[in-house]
Amino acid sequence: MAQRTGGDGRSRRARWFLGVTFVVTWVSWWLLAALSRGGVLGPGEPLGFGLLMVGGTAPTVVAYLAVRRTPEAGTLREFTRRVLHLRVSPVLLAVAVFGAAGLGVVSLGLGGALSATNWDGDPGRVALLFLGAFLPSILFGGIEEVGWRGVLQPAVTDRFNLVTANLVIAAVWAVWHLPRFWVVGGSHHDASFTLFLVAGVGYSAVMTWLYARTHSVALCVLFHAGINASATAGLAYVVDQTPGFAVQAVVLFSVGTVLLAVSQRRQGCRTDGSVELAG
Repeated sequence: MAQRTGGDGRSRRARWFLGVTFVVTWVSWWLLAALSRGGVLGPGEPLGFGLLMVGGTAPTVVAYLAVRRTPEAGTLREFTRRVLHLRVSPVLLAVAVFGAAGLGVVSLGLGGALSATNWDGDPGRVALLFLGAFLPSILFGGIEEVGWRGVLQPAVTDRFNLVTANLVIAAVWAVWHLPRFWVVGGSHHDASFTLFLVAGVGYSAVMTWLYARTHSVALCVLFHAGINASATAGLAYVVDQTPGFAVQAVVLFSVGTVLLAVSQRRQGCRTDGSVELAG
């Protein structure tokens, strides 16, 4: 039997990861969607929240199972090193922690200008809410990047440049969320999936860029946590706040895509999809 190359191994790992992750998540979330629409169970009830958690943690748990099944793509030790890697520049760490909040503030400003309304939040209170929500947001959202960045991104960037790879990753990530839009009483219910996808391309672009520069999954986990913490603290529009979220989606898509395109054009990419810059 011919020995698999690293690229073949990463592709096999990603396929296994995606298949099992979607089965676990969609069974849990579509079941919750059906029960919630029938008035039997809501996401705020213990069992409903449990179904949300089973689906939401699948990318993390399945990522480790995929690594164990595909040693030809790298060892568990190497994978864990990427997951925990935080020896990066302070600038990149700041982008990871506060970047989503910064993009949210820009979106709020533009949305307010377009609607002729002023933001009336208390900066001190909002800052405390953000910090208080940050750690829970790692556990309830951020850690899913263990799978998306640790497993999926290396496989996708074997085949595509960063801009195209990001579109693939964002599309997969958005479709993975699809059942949430049918969960009555959930945060995505009756929101626009199209706007969610556009915003997801932008958010994903920042994480694609962070991982390409550093091979640090941890930075992506922190950035994803910042997305959720910003929404909780009122530093960004949430997905069902239309038309404000439409403005935010355009801001995110524009900034993220330009960031990847400029980095790729100026610096070039290695064959593993990493931008040749010091982390």
